[in-house]
Order: sequence, then C-alpha cells, then structure tokens
Amino acid sequence: MISGMALIAATYGLARFGFGFFLPRFTEAFDLSPSLSGAIQAGSFLSYCVTAAAAARLGACPRLVVACAGATAALGAAGVAAAPNAGILAAGVVIAGGGAGFATPGLVRLIERNIAAARQESAQTVVNAGTGAGIVAAGVLLILTAGQWRLGWAGIAVLSALSAAAVLRSDRSSPGPAEGESGTADPPRLRFGRLAALAKPLGKPLAAALLAGASSAAVWTFGRTVIAGAGSGTQMHSVTAWMVLGAFGVLGAFAGKLVQAASVRTAWTGTVLAMAAATFLLGVAPGTPVAAFAAAALFGGGYTAMSGVLIVWAVRAVPDQASAGTVVLFIALAIGQAAGSAVLGALFREDSPTPAFTAAAVVGILAVLPAVWSRQKTPRRLYAG
Repeated sequence: MISGMALIAATYGLARFGFGFFLPRFTEAFDLSPSLSGAIQAGSFLSYCVTAAAAARLGACPRLVVACAGATAALGAAGVAAAPNAGILAAGVVIAGGGAGFATPGLVRLIERNIAAARQESAQTVVNAGTGAGIVAAGVLLILTAGQWRLGWAGIAVLSALSAAAVLRSDRSSPGPAEGESGTADPPRLRFGRLAALAKPLGKPLAAALLAGASSAAVWTFGRTVIAGAGSGTQMHSVTAWMVLGAFGVLGAFAGKLVQAASVRTAWTGTVLAMAAATFLLGVAPGTPVAAFAAAALFGGGYTAMSGVLIVWAVRAVPDQASAGTVVLFIALAIGQAAGSAVLGALFREDSPTPAFTAAAVVGILAVLPAVWSRQKTPRRLYAG
C-alpha cells in the first residue's frame, strides 16, 4: 500500500494538481492570464479522462497501466521543467495530468489482486490519500529548490518514475495466489461501450461527481494564487497553507473511521459540504491567515474523503465491475473539474476572487442533491475494518 500511495502522490498531488500550486511562478515566467491558466488546467483534467478510459481498455494488464502512469507523469513533468514558452508548458501540464488517469485503475486492480477482500475497501481509501501526501511534497519541493520551479518539476519527473517502479516491484505479479486471497481475477479488456453502459446504474454518483469536480476546480486551480495575492504575508504563507491542505488530505483517508455506521449518502453529504464551505471561506477571506489555513485544512480533508467515498460508491453500485465503475466516476469528476476550471478561469479576478469562489461553493452544495435523492434506505458501513 505504501508504494501505491507514493504513486498517487506523484501522479495526483504533484503531476496533476501541481499546476495550481506553481501557478504564481508560471504566471511570472510566462505572463499567463486567468482564462489561459484555467484552460491549461482544464486540458490537464481532460487528459486524465482520456488516459483513464485507455486504462480501462487495458484492464487485464494492470502492470502495463501502472508503467504508463509513471511514464506519462514523468514525461509531462520533464516537459514542464524544460518549457521555453507557454505552449510547451501547457503541453507538459496536459501530458503530466494524464498520468493520474492511468494510476487509479491500475492500482485498483493490483489491490484487488494482492489484498484480501475484507481489507480492500480500506486499502483503496488509504492509497487514495496519496494525493494529500503529494501536495505536501510539492510544498517541500518548492522550499528545497528555493523557488526554482524548473528544478522542482524535474524532481516530480524523477519521483513519478521511481514510484511506478516501486509499485511494480511490490506486486506479487502472478494472478494465481492473489485470486485465492481476494477471489478476483483479471477482467477482460473493457470496451468503451461497456463503460458507457455503466452510466445507468451509476447515474446518481455520476451527477454528484460532475458537480463536485466542478466545485473543486476553484481551489485546485486558483487556491494558492488567491492566498499568495491576498497581501497577508510572504510567499511562504501560501506555501504553508497548501501544505496544510495536503496534510489534512492524508488525514481524509481515515475519515471513514468516524462514519463507519453511516451510509454512503451521509458520508458524501458531509464531505462535499465541507469542500463547499472551505471554497467559500477561501474566496471571502484569503488574506486572513486563520481563515486561509482553516479553509485549506477543511478542503484537503473533505476532498480526499470525498474521492474515497466515490470509490466505495462505485464498488457498492456495481460490485462485479468495481474497477470499471471507479474509472467512470473518476472520469466524471475530472470532466467536472475541466469544465469548472474553464468557466472559473473566465470569471476569476485575483483582486476580487469572491464571485468565482462563491459560484464554485454553490455548485458544491448542488452536488449533494444526487446523494440525498438516492433510494438507499439502510445505513451501511463506509469502509471495511
């Protein structure tokens, strides 16, 4: 699980969400406008959708999928590190974002193949918390490289490759023994039509994921820019706030222990409302240190727990197609993030972030409705354990 968490940290927390963290530096170097920044981030989220769908087609080859995750994230990060202009920067960010699309499906299958069934839900959510660890690592990288973002992204490339290699090394590889433990075998390659067919049984979580993704785009794309430009202190203030976001993201993996007797509906409602509240708070008071740190902590924990709930929601809605269901919901989340980044990029003003962040918070509140309208009546445990 440690190597899997490291791969998620590299592909999600660094290669995928690192653009928003380093955006103030990119803006200085390439004079990026908010609308262009939003478009670049949207491209990164869309590339995630493409690679996640490709990973589903390679479902019977999880080792290959994991190798693609490391290679894509490393290649994109290397492109960012060497970018001479905004066009190459955008291409690198888009390619790097695709690494995460390979990572989740590959790891879902390897966990199913290597870990006993009773521990799989817990393992999936713990590995998923690597996003928070990667965000903390991004802050550490920026501090260690003294603001030299090119060196920082070169480090991201190296970490992406090494973490993928570590996952492959830790995999017991032969499906035989693992099948005896988990009761699962590698699935056939998934056709896109089969993925589309999952839209019906996953209708409500799909709608919820789209809206939650759109809402989260405000913080992922412009969160650090808002804090850094609020005049509340040095650049270290915004770096520290981002690291707080990541640290609480790691804690979000264990949020399920607090709601073991709750339903998925309750867990989804609580985590998404926490994200919406954090987004609103950051938009109205980014220059107040206490408010900024509180918003970062609440968003970090809420987002990681929310994405963990999505995994469990998929497993429970389509238990015989858990990997494919997870892919579909995470693609929906990314499509929402892409749309949110593009729209919020057009609305965002660094000197007046409140309207854009308030709009994102309202969308987050709407994301609760599909779960509230769910027909599920009986509370169920969110995580195994």
